[in-house]
Amino acid sequence: MADEQQEVRRINWNEALTVTHVFKSFRMARHFSKLALALAAVVLIWLWGWALDVVSGPVAGVYVRPGEIAEHVGMSPADFLKARKKAEAQRTAQIDQRWEEADGQRSSFQSFLNQHLAAADGTGGAFARAFSDKTTTGTQPKYKPLAAPEARKKDIEADGLGVIGDVAAIHDEEIARIEELIPAAEEAARAGVTKLKDADREAAEEKLDADVEAAWRALTRRKLEMSKVLRQLRGATVFEAFNDYEKLCLSNALYAVRHGNLTGNLKAYRGMLSRRVSLLEAPEPTHGLGGASPAPADDPPGFLFWVLLALHGVCWMICQHWLYAILFLGGALCVWALFGGAIHRIAALDFARDEKISLSQAMKFSAGKFLSFLTAPLIPLAIVLVIGAFMVLGGLLMSLPVLDLLMAALFPLAIVGGLLIAFLLIGLGGGGLLMYPTIAVESSDSFDAISRSYSYVFAKPWRAAFYGLAALVYGVICYLFVRLFAFLLLASTHAFVGAGVLGGGRALSPTADKLDVLWPAPTYDLLMPAWQTEPMTGWETVVAFVVRFWVFLIAALVVAFLWSYCASASTVIYFLLRRKVDATDLDDVYVEEPEEEPLTPEAEAPEEAPSPEGGESDDSDAAAEADEAAEGDEKKTPKRKRSKKKE
Repeated sequence: MADEQQEVRRINWNEALTVTHVFKSFRMARHFSKLALALAAVVLIWLWGWALDVVSGPVAGVYVRPGEIAEHVGMSPADFLKARKKAEAQRTAQIDQRWEEADGQRSSFQSFLNQHLAAADGTGGAFARAFSDKTTTGTQPKYKPLAAPEARKKDIEADGLGVIGDVAAIHDEEIARIEELIPAAEEAARAGVTKLKDADREAAEEKLDADVEAAWRALTRRKLEMSKVLRQLRGATVFEAFNDYEKLCLSNALYAVRHGNLTGNLKAYRGMLSRRVSLLEAPEPTHGLGGASPAPADDPPGFLFWVLLALHGVCWMICQHWLYAILFLGGALCVWALFGGAIHRIAALDFARDEKISLSQAMKFSAGKFLSFLTAPLIPLAIVLVIGAFMVLGGLLMSLPVLDLLMAALFPLAIVGGLLIAFLLIGLGGGGLLMYPTIAVESSDSFDAISRSYSYVFAKPWRAAFYGLAALVYGVICYLFVRLFAFLLLASTHAFVGAGVLGGGRALSPTADKLDVLWPAPTYDLLMPAWQTEPMTGWETVVAFVVRFWVFLIAALVVAFLWSYCASASTVIYFLLRRKVDATDLDDVYVEEPEEEPLTPEAEAPEEAPSPEGGESDDSDAAAEADEAAEGDEKKTPKRKRSKKKE
């Protein structure tokens, strides 16, 4: 018997290599229920940011100048204030220049013909002559003369946004005037062409048609140019600027992972931090995003570099627009606590028991644990703020005479406080993604979520990092595939629908159609191109809004998949770390049993005949009463148990 050999017929790779469980995340993430919940969360957060922008931008007048976030990330506070003052002075000069140019432009539309119509090769024909005649003849509107430079400067400094609105109104008058002149000039030119001989009429009519289309395209370019100028003068809204910055960091981070670059150019990031805390005056950066030193060709910025810059973007919002940050980040956290909790609950049951629950069941669970999901990531931050508040009080003592010596003696307490803050922040950064899976799997509270996530990460840091790295690389591959799928979907839709659209794009390009005006063709890097209403009429704007709504849902679905994947992968990693640390089976998950219905009188057991012996009857009655009392206690409390996947 001892010489018999054991033949291995099959290898259970999930047990031999536990990291292979991470590869189930893609299958889990693409389920309809998770994607629907993640899509709802993405749309709600976007709508919340858009609503705050409406209030903070047009109503409150809060805008972000171009490059402000990058300057805040890469500069010291003193240098950032200098850059902002310099930018405000330049902005005042630019507004005054545009104000003067706009006033001169509305008094003579000949410059439009010279600058834009000539660029579209629309000069030298009957239409160009007729357009020139219309701009110089007839009744010309009278405008209020422009104020003196000093008066304009005072107006700009007092109400810059109001002056920008006046400049926009002047440009709107110019556009409206040109829109009247083009049809009038076309009519006058066509009347002159009809008087020509047959031999010359055909060529003149072709030239006239081409010049009219060139004029409308020139008008579109003029609108785009003015829109760009006004946007640069006014700036972007807070959510718009923050969203663009975070998307840039995310796309660069995913690009770095795709090329296997995780820790590239961290030296530049450390240099950026050293400049931020330097008390000496540093030269102003003249390079790219974040003020970091230009990366050498063999050391481009990696994944961690862009993730850290993305976190600095959040810090910018908190420092520069703290009220907006409280409202936006608080609202986003509430949305994710509700919908994200439901996604994690579905993922937990899917992985542990291969069980699919309905959206209503997942939302019911998430609503019941809403406070736990909401407060789990906030409690460590609150503790950090409390510790920081005590340290601030110590700093006040150090600024007073005599008491500064006491604070110096008690300085080790401040070091202990810093140690606790470092522990909390590192644990939050490493185990923050495990808090929601803890609540979803264990049905516990926020304190248990914090305890388990911190203990698992600090107990098995390398294993947790390995699982996270595997999930990151695999997730990027899956994301690129999903994005490719979405691009092919949108590109094929645009191509085939556009093939059936006839004309309607003369204001954009000679080869464009109406669909190109309503919805520019998507690209792989830009699934949803910028919405440009300048070439559209009023009705086309309404149609474009409806079309772009559906395109927005497809683009948002790609982001929803990314969120769903993160939720699924973090849930799988939680199961793996729990088994390694606590020796708990992977199929062990906390579920609720449905409450038992009370028995009907017909289903109750018949009463037993009384015993002839009194003592035995008393004992049996007492036992029956005890059983009934126990059953009553069970019915008063909901029945819950840990359930394992059926073999």
